[in-house]
Amino acid sequence: MKLGIIAGSGNFPKQIAIENPDAFVLCIKYHSVPSSFKNHSETVSIIDPPSWIKALKKNKITHLVLAGKINRISTKTKTCDETTQTLIDKISGLGDNSAIKLVEKFFNDNGFKILPIKSILKDCFFKKGFYKEEFFSTKLKNFVIENSKFGVNLLNTLSDFDIGQSVVVSYRLVYAIEALEGTDAMLVRAGSLYKDYFNNNNFGPVLVKIPKLNQNFNIDLPVIGLDTIKKCKELGFSSIVVSSQGTLITEMQMIKDYIKKQKFCIFAI
Repeated sequence: MKLGIIAGSGNFPKQIAIENPDAFVLCIKYHSVPSSFKNHSETVSIIDPPSWIKALKKNKITHLVLAGKINRISTKTKTCDETTQTLIDKISGLGDNSAIKLVEKFFNDNGFKILPIKSILKDCFFKKGFYKEEFFSTKLKNFVIENSKFGVNLLNTLSDFDIGQSVVVSYRLVYAIEALEGTDAMLVRAGSLYKDYFNNNNFGPVLVKIPKLNQNFNIDLPVIGLDTIKKCKELGFSSIVVSSQGTLITEMQMIKDYIKKQKFCIFAI
């Protein structure tokens, strides 16, 4: 097996590359750069999939992992290659999970197998329960558990619509549902609502970020990194709820150190 990493933005591709030093890294232009990796790497354009295939086959890649955020291509984008344009046009009108299935089929049809990230990454999930449970009051833990049930039920109900993997809730009130803008913009939106209208509540809102029902576990699992946790803390959130088998955690040790220092609540279901 010869592993290739399709590297979007963020620290996650770097972590995977460090743990897999023999892997080849295919950097997506404007998302990642070869200088961020010690691995052998090349850069390709997001609107030139044939160059992806050429680079992967040149480096004898057999298996792939996709990591990091890759922005959607604007529908205004036009290419000279008819096959590429057809792929872009199809993806632009699909929800995340449906679009990812199309991307996976593209790679499969060209002879590559997509691996789930958890198969090549160590220590990437929180165990069930509260991390450092002793830090938190029974009242807070009960609040988080109740909101986790509400948030999970909401996300499961929304799964058929293929929209987002995250919601922000509090006391059965929905602050935000993740849509096309992504998690970071959703957090800011929810944080603004909390600050303007609900800042006198006992506890801040809860971010629930878990896989959708029928999620493609090979490519598009939800990811929580240190920046997301810092953002939630900064905005006054009380906690984050994750899946113990489906929410990938980047920079795990740094996150654990931060949680212990800041006494921020993480609950894994």
